[in-house]
Amino acid sequence: MLPYWDQEKINNFYSKTWKSNIHLFKFSGKNIIELANKRNPKLVIDAGCGVNFYKGKIKNLIGFDPVFKEADINCTILDAPFKDKCADVIIAFGPVNWGPEEAVIINLMRLKSWLTPGGDLYMRHAPDGYKADGLDWFKWNTKDIEKYADLCGFDLISMNIEYNETTQLKTRKWPHRYVWHYRRPQ
Repeated sequence: MLPYWDQEKINNFYSKTWKSNIHLFKFSGKNIIELANKRNPKLVIDAGCGVNFYKGKIKNLIGFDPVFKEADINCTILDAPFKDKCADVIIAFGPVNWGPEEAVIINLMRLKSWLTPGGDLYMRHAPDGYKADGLDWFKWNTKDIEKYADLCGFDLISMNIEYNETTQLKTRKWPHRYVWHYRRPQ
């Protein structure tokens, strides 16, 4: 187990604090269904799928998560059983939130290894990390998004700041998120 990974704290956060709200966001909500399906994918991996929101909506999707029983596979990125260059699309709306920079790089490189050349990686993360439960959250910012594209050999296709338009997330310190799209070069 990695030194920053505290499964008990992570389980506690996701069972008591976190609520699925994927439907509230423009760039990282239901639009991903159309983007993924448009590719007619042989395999879509939903890394850290949570309650497996996209299951049955995206063609050939397999979701994994270390916490939620709704996942097809219960594991972390480092334990996931995927072969190199097997996925046309990867959705990672949260699993690269944990630990220091070294962990981010390791996890991004693992995700990249699963992408086919020209494959798409869609990511979403909270600016400056979460502020809960004493977990070791990575504090994402726009410079990091660009930096890791270069460092890990991705093309950065798009980057947005997405705001929740409803009042449902009003109490959060960050009712917005960074959403970006990396592509593995051909």
